[in-house]
Amino acid sequence: MIAEPFLFRSEGGFIRIPIWGHIPLSAPLKKILAHPSFLRLKGIRQLSFAQQVYPGANHTRFEHSIGVYHLMKMILQRMVSNPLALELQDERLQFDDETCRTLLATCLLHDIGHYPHAHVLEEITPAGAKGAVFAHHESLTGQFLNEEHHGAPSIAAILHDDWQVDPGVVTEIIAGKTAHRLGKLVSGTLDPDKMDYLMRDAHHCNIPYGSIDIERLIESFVPDPERQRLAITEKGIAPLESLLFAKYMMMRNVYWHHTSRIFSAMLRRLLQDIADENALPTSELRELFYFNSDDRVLYELERAIRGLGLPSVELLDAIQERRVFKRAITIRPYTDPEMEADPVWFAYSTDHRRRKQKELEICELVGRKIGRKLAGHEVLIDAPALKDVFDYDDFRELRVWPTKSEHRHMVQPSDSNGYVRFDDFRESVFRSDFILSFEHYTKKFRVLCRHDLVETIAGLEEEVLEILRA
Repeated sequence: MIAEPFLFRSEGGFIRIPIWGHIPLSAPLKKILAHPSFLRLKGIRQLSFAQQVYPGANHTRFEHSIGVYHLMKMILQRMVSNPLALELQDERLQFDDETCRTLLATCLLHDIGHYPHAHVLEEITPAGAKGAVFAHHESLTGQFLNEEHHGAPSIAAILHDDWQVDPGVVTEIIAGKTAHRLGKLVSGTLDPDKMDYLMRDAHHCNIPYGSIDIERLIESFVPDPERQRLAITEKGIAPLESLLFAKYMMMRNVYWHHTSRIFSAMLRRLLQDIADENALPTSELRELFYFNSDDRVLYELERAIRGLGLPSVELLDAIQERRVFKRAITIRPYTDPEMEADPVWFAYSTDHRRRKQKELEICELVGRKIGRKLAGHEVLIDAPALKDVFDYDDFRELRVWPTKSEHRHMVQPSDSNGYVRFDDFRESVFRSDFILSFEHYTKKFRVLCRHDLVETIAGLEEEVLEILRA
């Protein structure tokens, strides 16, 4: 069952990236790193507009993908060399050579379908249309895996010929994630994607919130065949706490920073207007974003829409000149007593038609107040998603394998495999309900506006809330 030498090959020299230092390369790995479809990730920033707040945050999906590959390699080497990890494997979850190669390829290519500002633009739907303009980046995986350049083999061909991996399986895992039997190994509480981006993002933002004891955490990993995922031993509890707290701090200070969120809302509204007015064909919009870099895409967009008479082109000018909109009203859906976690605040994150309609209504209200007609894009809504960001459901299923005799009594008769639910282990305050409180304190609903309208909208808060609740 021990993996073949593929997992330990390093005949291709090394590559040095921040955080992990020297990463050994194999010949099959180098073929993918040098492929144009993978090299395009060098032009796609990891954190979209965060560099408007943290100028050092110009790192890309390219080095992040290599980092995730590296961490999965460390995890797999633990799975095939540690006696306890070997002992706990069975026919439901075995880290044989094929599984290791597939997981390594999946982690390396998990972001291959990304394009500039993808998370901002996904699900924008034109008025009267059923389909979204931009696809979720995971669904573009197959397109970029099969893309050929000047007769050179595609990444899919490299996977098949050099990695002995089925590219269809890689695509299925990335697109379906936890629906695939290996999905929970690459997406969840303990996934290498999260471990890499938390530390990498903190490093490039130069903030002290992303410190995680990665080596010790990985040293605690053991397989959980029944749930087809990873569990931890007792020594992984402290580093797991550092991971969870790092995510909370990064959400508060980076991922949900108001300035980057506002820039995202401005771009999203601009693209919504372009789609609604059919100012550019959908195919042209997709090509503009799918095959461009962060540094070029906004300038290419400006060239494409300048002169079309679209009022919200002012939003693009404001983005490029860093005239960021301001916060006029902030609502905490979970923690403001009068809000009572009303689902209306979360619905605006996915109901793009409703969100724009409410923005227009608020602009009309403000226009009457100031005696001047607004174009309709001067007020924007930034709504939190209802979907959890802390992998709450996955975390509730996390198990601990007790290695100390003092903890063996915690194993319940209902779990004959010998694992204990993390929530029941009573060695950490970071239970699932505690993590849920992280989630609640992180999310905010904001009404944004042009700087000259802040005081007016703040003075109309009751009327604005009435519009939003209607």
